[in-house]
Amino acid sequence: MFELLGFTDLTSTFWNILAYIGMIVVIVAVVSKKLRDHFFVLGSLILTLYAWFFLHNQLLTALQLIITVSSILNLLKIKNGASLIVGILSAITYILLIISGSIAGFWCLIGSFGLLAICWGFIELPKKRSFAIMAAGGILIILYSGALAIWTWFALNVIFCLVNIIKLLRTKKGGEKSEN
Repeated sequence: MFELLGFTDLTSTFWNILAYIGMIVVIVAVVSKKLRDHFFVLGSLILTLYAWFFLHNQLLTALQLIITVSSILNLLKIKNGASLIVGILSAITYILLIISGSIAGFWCLIGSFGLLAICWGFIELPKKRSFAIMAAGGILIILYSGALAIWTWFALNVIFCLVNIIKLLRTKKGGEKSEN
């Protein structure tokens, strides 16, 4: 059981605990309007460090950085132009990932679409569709991480996806139902 969660030695235990903390912070951000912007920035930064230093996965790192930028734009309340900024950053990042060979194969393409969907969902917050977009992105990440046996990322995104589906079902059309 502990090996499946990524706890195989001291180094993996440290990084996987950090990743679980990062995802818990992101989940709190999804369900809490009050803490959302700050926690999305913190959680996405933690997951960026995990993807780069532990997983050594350029695709997850690059796209997690896009999510971090989206989170910072939300934190700073920059709505005008945010989609354009993230779109340009995504295009540049995608081109660089393709040139570097990081998006090679079907599963990497699926994973990259998943992270882009989650990023797009962040920009759409607090609209109801943002939770659907993030849930769809989570499903793609679940498929990607399962195919590549990145079990920590798999488990984290199962929870992330479920929380977004629950939030979607509890949200009125157009935006938040209530303060959390």
